[in-house]
Amino acid sequence: MTTRRGLGSAPVALRAHPVVADVILATVLVVLGWLQLVSEGLTPGALAGMVAMTAPVATRRIAPLASVAVGWVALLVQEGLGADVTSQGYAAVIALVITVYSVAAHCARRRAIAGIIIALSCVWISIPFGAEGLDAQLPSYAFTGLVAGAPWAVGRMIRGRQERIDELRELSRTLQLEREERSRQAVLAERDRMAREMHDVLSHTVSVMVVQLGGVQAIIDTDRDAARSVIESVRTMGKAALTELRFMLGLHADVPDAHAGANPGLGRLTELVAQMRDAGLPVSVDAVGDISRLPPAVDLAAYRIVQESLTNTLKHAPGAEAFVHIEVDQERIDLRIQNTGSPETASRGPLRTGPGRPGHGINGMRERARLCGGELVACPDADRGFTVTAHLPFGVVG
Repeated sequence: MTTRRGLGSAPVALRAHPVVADVILATVLVVLGWLQLVSEGLTPGALAGMVAMTAPVATRRIAPLASVAVGWVALLVQEGLGADVTSQGYAAVIALVITVYSVAAHCARRRAIAGIIIALSCVWISIPFGAEGLDAQLPSYAFTGLVAGAPWAVGRMIRGRQERIDELRELSRTLQLEREERSRQAVLAERDRMAREMHDVLSHTVSVMVVQLGGVQAIIDTDRDAARSVIESVRTMGKAALTELRFMLGLHADVPDAHAGANPGLGRLTELVAQMRDAGLPVSVDAVGDISRLPPAVDLAAYRIVQESLTNTLKHAPGAEAFVHIEVDQERIDLRIQNTGSPETASRGPLRTGPGRPGHGINGMRERARLCGGELVACPDADRGFTVTAHLPFGVVG
């Protein structure tokens, strides 16, 4: 078993080290040529010529053009000296065929053409030295042209096939990298989407709950029934936010009514306004057009923009009033959410969350508008208030 494994691993090792394989092949050809010369009469000139024609096989991959030049020039010299190459061993002929194949298979087009020109020039120049008369020379020209041209043509075919294989491998690698990059971008986009949704849900809910619970502190000793009502409202709002978060994270099995956690839209605007009013923020809504048939992505973005704007008003402008204007036409929806500011805002100047220094919520609203192909502007008003304006087209989402 050990011997079989050792013999089987030899071809694998040679494929891994092609230059070593070429050296071994050249050595074998030199030995075979020497044996034939010994049997037919060994002379120093014949031995030198045979070695010059067979040894270049060792460098057929690392210097294929030089191998052709050395081997075929040696043939020309031998023929010029009156020697018959075939009488010096068929190993030399095999070596010459291998070198002309190699220059075609391992060189670029120009060097490959140079290699076949060298080979044909050497062999055709040598023909008149051994054949007398044109009638005797013509078959030799044809035969030697075939001997040199056929392996060269095969080498070019194999090189072309290998180049196509390499191109396909490179294309496959490029496509794989593109698929991985698209997958990575999709993961990042989904992560950003979930982060925006969670920020909007948690920021709105927690802000309203904090304001309402602050009011409970003021009335719990004087009006317990009203305090209980506010606490129940907070509890209901917390459960709704938890349901929405579970739906958002894909935990549908844990949501008793999966539709309750679905992405909200302007259809829930009345509910949102009621929550804000319960938290102490007066809100007026003016809607022009049909808000019930908006594209889902635009509907969600519009709702979140209104929700975030009202939540920011509740947090940063206590005592202010808010006005929501919505206008829908055939191509887009326009939003304007404006607040009047508060005495605290007036005493410390306008909010520093405008275009020069946006907060995280405003950045999220801008990103939502951008993903819908629209735009959003958020800036302080001259009268100490704050206005958010958004334009969301219906035709571009992504």
